Amino acid sequence: MKGSLLLVLAAGTVSACKGDVQVRPDPKVVEDLQACQVREEQQKKLIATYEAEIRKNGEGSAAGEVVVRFENDVLTIKPGGPGGITPIDPKVAEAQSKHFVDVVTKSRGAIQKCYEQALKKDSGLASSTITLNISATFSAAGQFQSLGFSRSLGESFDACVRAVAAKWQIPATARAMTFKAPVSLTPS
Repeated sequence: MKGSLLLVLAAGTVSACKGDVQVRPDPKVVEDLQACQVREEQQKKLIATYEAEIRKNGEGSAAGEVVVRFENDVLTIKPGGPGGITPIDPKVAEAQSKHFVDVVTKSRGAIQKCYEQALKKDSGLASSTITLNISATFSAAGQFQSLGFSRSLGESFDACVRAVAAKWQIPATARAMTFKAPVSLTPS
């Protein structure tokens, strides 16, 4: 009798295990996974935005191009793209930089006018002094190629300044160059 009782209990236990097993995910784990996926998408968008801004500002310049930057009145020269180029003669970079500064200085009134128009069109812009870091690329022939800003003040301002910059030209050199310089704008 003990043996048959043990067999009946064992059979009952086995038959109870044969039912459908349902696995349900922990709601907290599902919530955490969804939050992680949202963060991942946000990071991808942010990376894409930064990459676009880098391209726009000329950091991802072509091989053979030189980037000349003014930072706190210090002139910095570096290769513009991958592939390591021979450094440009500092005297050439300094001379070209002076030409660039002259071109921008002569255009200050037109750039200021673009800023004033942007202030009139967009009440959301603060009427205060702002500093833009302008990035202008010139071909080896000295022709203006592209312009970027560290901060956009709206499409009308960007288009206006690009129209001003389209007239810029510097003397020809052995390679393309990108110049970066801060420009301060103050409402009148």
